[in-house]
Formats: sequence, structure tokens, C-alpha cells
Amino acid sequence: MVLPLLASAVAVPSLSETVVYEANLRAEGPKGGFAALTRRLGSIRALGVNVLWLMPVQPVGKLRSAGGLGSPYAPRDYAALNPEFGTVAEFRTLIAEAHRRKMAVILDWVANHTAWDHPWLKAHPDWYTHDAKGEIAIPAGTNWQDVADLDYTKPALRAAMIAAMEGWITRYGVDGFRCDTADWVPADFWKEAIARLRVASPHPLFVLAEGFRKENVASGFDVEYGWPFYDRLVAIYKGEKASTLAEAATKEKQDGGRHLRFVTNHDKSAWEGAPTDFFKSPEGVRTATIVTTLYSGGIPLVYSGQEVAWRSRIPIFDRSTIDWSSNAENRRWLAALYTLRRTHPALREGDLRDVSTEDAIVFVRRAGTDEALVVANVRDHAATVALPSGTWHDGFSGEKVGGSSLALAPFAFRVLLR
Repeated sequence: MVLPLLASAVAVPSLSETVVYEANLRAEGPKGGFAALTRRLGSIRALGVNVLWLMPVQPVGKLRSAGGLGSPYAPRDYAALNPEFGTVAEFRTLIAEAHRRKMAVILDWVANHTAWDHPWLKAHPDWYTHDAKGEIAIPAGTNWQDVADLDYTKPALRAAMIAAMEGWITRYGVDGFRCDTADWVPADFWKEAIARLRVASPHPLFVLAEGFRKENVASGFDVEYGWPFYDRLVAIYKGEKASTLAEAATKEKQDGGRHLRFVTNHDKSAWEGAPTDFFKSPEGVRTATIVTTLYSGGIPLVYSGQEVAWRSRIPIFDRSTIDWSSNAENRRWLAALYTLRRTHPALREGDLRDVSTEDAIVFVRRAGTDEALVVANVRDHAATVALPSGTWHDGFSGEKVGGSSLALAPFAFRVLLR
């Protein structure tokens, strides 16, 4: 049954209240997909998530496949659904159930390249980049042999790509897109595409750029990746001074936009390591999560498995099984963190003053009479920081905290309010 678009539409949250969940459909078990994710929507919403990002749902290329089930970022047909994940009816149910829970749904969109068995290769070979020999090329500077690079100097390609994106809005009522390798696609294309998509959509859209390019905000993206912030945080956990995080945050501000903040995502998890590989321990991951969630200018991301503190890498070329019933305490902790952020204006929108030391990330945020002090020990040894005068209370426990200093155990944190 085709669900009416207006009945399933949902309001995109304000940026200051947004919490994004990245769903790896191949992590839903041996046979899981749309239906399995639908069954988990209640627990995802309970975290405080209001934007559900689906990793690519289109069929994956088989010609020159990168291995396993193939890369989800090698699209073979922009208009179709990958039967690996289920039926059209199950996809519609997933969107309708997410909307019923007040979660917007955005699709991962791969505009930079296609699989080698995409029909455009035969019908429109001129839409692709060609090398010096006149052969269709892979994306420059990569070894991505499973995909063919698109040429955005071709007006017909631009029109076809925008039409393909529009189709997911009109047919299914999706609420936006996460645009893969956005910095590799011309900024003027995104400006044209996003403007047209917003006009074509009967409801507001949320558009996220996987990139960090000054032009992204001007092109119409709501949010882009906070790579400088993440990279600096990882470097701090390796021993760089904690006080240098402010430099990365300042660099982010140069484009005037909002930035996705994370301790993991599908690329990091699949190819480089689990969060504990970067942030030393489960306690270190929590402390990093506090910083990425509560520092100004950021929008938090939860990646599949993060809610149960999954400690193994999660592949994207193959299926995996995550025990979603494990570590309920971590799920409750994440939900409490996002509730704290949602209920305190200082933690969402407040001005920030960074007073970090060599070993602790420390910042004060204030919005009107609401004030917060966040202290995060990023070392594997104890640290002591100065405490501003007055009485505070712990945002999680409600405990009163005072005195002139605050002692923190290794990788410990405090969120203090007054």
C-alpha cells in the first residue's frame, strides 16, 4: 500500500536540538534490513535521536566489486531499493514508523561516482570523467576501482542527478540527504541541487555534507562534518595538550555553519578501529562523547552499535550482528546525556569560554541565567582543575559541588550546572 506523503511527513528539528543516528543496515544481523531497523526505532528514539540517517539503500554494483557484498557507496541504480534490505513496503513502513516517532529520515546520497554496471555507463558515457587515454576514470587520487567518476561539467548529468534525488522525496517522503564525499562534487552543483530540492519538497529538508569546505554552507548545507574537531580530539588523547582543542573549534567557525560531532562513524569503524582504539578505554570514550556532544557549534552523531558501546569494528562491505540488548546501562547514560543537552539552553546554544589545561578539556557555557561547566580529564592518570567559586550541582546525579578545585580520576568527567 502506498502511504500518502503528507500523512508521513515530519518536522525537521531545529539544528540546536538535532541528534543524528547513522544506521548501518548491514549491521542488523544475517538477514536484517528495513524490517529489523523498524523494530529498533523505539529504542533509537528513546536515546533522544530525532534524525535517522540511513546508509545507502540503493542496489550495489557487482561489476568490479570491492569484495564481500560490495560497497554500499557504489550505487548501481539511483532510483531503486537494494533487495538485500527488504521490500518497498518494508521501506515505506520504516519511514512511516520513524515519522510516527517524530524522527526525520535522511538518505545517504552518493553523487560523486557510480558503480561500473550503472546504466548511465552505456547510455551516457559522456557523463563520466575520462583519463588521458579516453577511458572512463575512477575518482582522482583514490584507488576506488569499483566506481566510475562523474563529470559535473555536463548539464544533463546535473539535471538527472537532481531528478533522482527529487524522486525519493516525492515517492517516499524522505526528509533530506547525507551527501557522500560532498567536497569532491562542485559547490555550484550543490547550490543548484539543494535549492531545487527545497522548492520541490512539501516539507523542510535536512541536508548534511560529508566534507569540510568553506563553500558548503553557502551551497545550502545545514551541517557539515567536524573533521578538524575530531582529528584534534584524537591527537589530544595521544598526548597533545588538551588546550589545543579550542584551535580546532575556531577553525570550524570560519565557515559559519554547524558541524557533525562524533566519536565514531562508518568509515572509522570499518577501516580504522572501534572507539576504544582512539579514546583508550570505555571511560575514555564516554569522556570524548561528553566533549563532542556539549562543546559549542556541534550536532551529535550516534553510529550503529555506539549505544551499546560495541567494542569491535563494524564492516560495511559485509553483514555483522550486534547484540542490541547488551550494555543497557550505556544506552541509559547516552539518553541521560542527550536529555541534559536538550533541557539546558547553555548546553545547546550558550556562549562558550574554553579554559582547558594541558590534561583536561574545560569549558564554561552560558545562556541567560543558565550556566554549565564541563570538565573532562583526557588522560590515563588523575587530574585536578580549578573550580570557579560558588555552588554547582552535578547534571547527572544532582549532587552539590563546591570548593576551589575538582579532582578527576583517569578519563573522568563532570557536567556541572547552576
